[in-house]
Amino acid sequence: MVLERLYVIPHGDEIIDVPNQESRELRDKITEVTRGDSSDSIIVLTPHGMTLSSGIPIINTENLHGEYSTQTVRLVSDHKTNKEIVRNIAAEFGREMVTVNFATSSGPLSVFPEDFGTIIPLTFFGKQKISIISQARISDPEKLMRLGRNIWNTVNSMDIKISVIFSADQAHTHSKSGPYGYSEYAKIYENKIKEYFERGSLSGIENMDQGMVVEAKPDSYWNMVILNGFLKNSGMHITLDYHYIQNYFGMMLAHGIQ
Repeated sequence: MVLERLYVIPHGDEIIDVPNQESRELRDKITEVTRGDSSDSIIVLTPHGMTLSSGIPIINTENLHGEYSTQTVRLVSDHKTNKEIVRNIAAEFGREMVTVNFATSSGPLSVFPEDFGTIIPLTFFGKQKISIISQARISDPEKLMRLGRNIWNTVNSMDIKISVIFSADQAHTHSKSGPYGYSEYAKIYENKIKEYFERGSLSGIENMDQGMVVEAKPDSYWNMVILNGFLKNSGMHITLDYHYIQNYFGMMLAHGIQ
């Protein structure tokens, strides 16, 4: 089945609370880009949630539930897991992908918590089944790109319409008043990522200087390397829809095109 849609969506509270004009424009653009999505299921790659000392977690509980409060609203999110997608991606990637259960693998007690990197992007969608791939912060870029290729292979082999969300915020050290402090590398990283999106290809992102990544403190980088593998296997390009710096961190919206 042809991929329904591909997105890079930020998860800052500001796209919910809209405290300024730029956040309002970003929220409106997300609404526009996601409008009409008719997917049967969604794969979400979140840089938050569970992390493992080795391997990449993919969530295999029957149910998913999350609650998250911003300054203006309390978000509650409930979904069923598409276990077939989970099985297929895990089998395609191999033993370094770890299927995660909580209490049991099925039934009403089989519930895993959705993190804010999942909850916030999903507020723009319906009640499709979802499959969550959690923190993939491994140091081997080839493995990350292989995961991206594997996700495409799974999507392309199934007979349902699937959308894929890469949940990602960019550099987090743009301001001395931010929780991560200031680094001159934040602007450099931000500009490099923006350049990749403006040209429509992430080719080469896997070779970015890791010292710069450490200093800029993005949560996006690993998911962007996975996205590069996805794009290469699918033959798709990525197009930038909106970008701005919210106080100390960057938010970027993009979607895939053939």
